[in-house]
Amino acid sequence: MAEKETKNNSSLDPDIRYKYIGFDVYGGKVSEYFKSEEEKKKYEISVEEYSKSHYAPLRSGTAVRANLLSVRDRVVLTIASLGLVIGSLFTWFKVESIYGTMTVSGILTFSSVSSLSDIIGRFNPMLPNLPYIFSGIAVLSLIFGVASLIAMYLPARDMDQRISRLKHILGWQYLPIVLWIGMFIWLTVGFDIPMGDEVANIYMIKGLGSKFNIITFWVMAQPALWVTFAGHIVNAVKSNDL
Repeated sequence: MAEKETKNNSSLDPDIRYKYIGFDVYGGKVSEYFKSEEEKKKYEISVEEYSKSHYAPLRSGTAVRANLLSVRDRVVLTIASLGLVIGSLFTWFKVESIYGTMTVSGILTFSSVSSLSDIIGRFNPMLPNLPYIFSGIAVLSLIFGVASLIAMYLPARDMDQRISRLKHILGWQYLPIVLWIGMFIWLTVGFDIPMGDEVANIYMIKGLGSKFNIITFWVMAQPALWVTFAGHIVNAVKSNDL
């Protein structure tokens, strides 16, 4: 019974976690690891020489030198960055009417509809601004896609420099994400198109109605647009891990 009480009391000792080698177990002053300064200096020189010819230091298992850019991460980032490049060049919007199908690539959005700006502006003065915004986002997608690929595969002095360069470029890709989110919020409210229903019925324009809103955008948007949006998300989120 007494033995049991002693055991219970020791388990409640608030200082028990401090009882490990070097204190209560072996106690006293810990002796120097190196026998002399000469031996210590010799060891430091060997470590320095080793690090010049090897990527990982002697303690290669430490988390400080963990591989922050694994093969899997590089493959994912490569696919996402190629998606930004290819997606910005492919069709972002498709408008169907009695005159046929009009397709508009991301980076050429403004130039493709510039000749129709006056006509579009008569329905709503805000409409001609959309091609500017989409073209700007597409240009950013192309630039960031190319820059991300260069940052990953361009030779660098060391891995730290490469990761720092890549992190900087990936982090900036939050900018187009903010633009996309702002666009989605704006289109959720939408803006009126006078006689939009009549025009849509006469010319059989699919997706057009009394408002240009997120539904209109969703009907006309094509897969390449969503590929670029997803590519920015993947790249930007990965910047937090580097």
